[in-house]
Amino acid sequence: MVAQSEDHVAIRYGQPPRLPLWVRGVIILCCTMQGLAITADLMGWPIFRQALTFLGGFWSAILWAGQGLFPGHPLTMFVTYGFLHAGLLHLGMNMLSLVVLARELNRLIGARRMALVYAVTQVAAALLFAVMTPAGGPMVGASGAIFGLAGALVGFAAVTGWRRRRPLGQLWRGVALMVGLNVVLTILMPAIAWEAHLGGTLAGLLMGAAMALGGGRRPSAF
Repeated sequence: MVAQSEDHVAIRYGQPPRLPLWVRGVIILCCTMQGLAITADLMGWPIFRQALTFLGGFWSAILWAGQGLFPGHPLTMFVTYGFLHAGLLHLGMNMLSLVVLARELNRLIGARRMALVYAVTQVAAALLFAVMTPAGGPMVGASGAIFGLAGALVGFAAVTGWRRRRPLGQLWRGVALMVGLNVVLTILMPAIAWEAHLGGTLAGLLMGAAMALGGGRRPSAF
């Protein structure tokens, strides 16, 4: 009911809906981790950033070995890698994309189901990266889950449009934009893990399509 009220006000006054609390939490945590790393660099402690990368980044070899630098490392890195970034440009692009996608997808499926998509696609992104680059790493960044949200948006819109017999021209333009963005990012940042983008996108497409078949938005205050 809270979310419904907020959406009603947003539509009435032409303002975008507020971001769900969990999205704001992700943004704050990502910015905090980057801020701590930058502060440590300025203070002459580069080892702090290195420690973050070793302990929090995703390493394919650690997954396949089944053991890491501490107990549970092969599992925790599926979570932690998404909150670390390679620099301010990387962080800024990801957080801006997250805000845009989250506001739109929240209207369609609600905050809780969007949080599920984010979590599942972050794991899926890392898994495909590990499969395609068995010796890869460290991988950091939220872009795998963000591409997952984009995939869910496309999948949900495609199924909904097909069921309602609506033209899908705008949808395909969105797909083209997503593919183009991935190409541009790969050119600008040669070390980018496009395999993770692909894994997140595919998982998001499936989840978005399934949610469209199961029904539309379910209001929540999460």
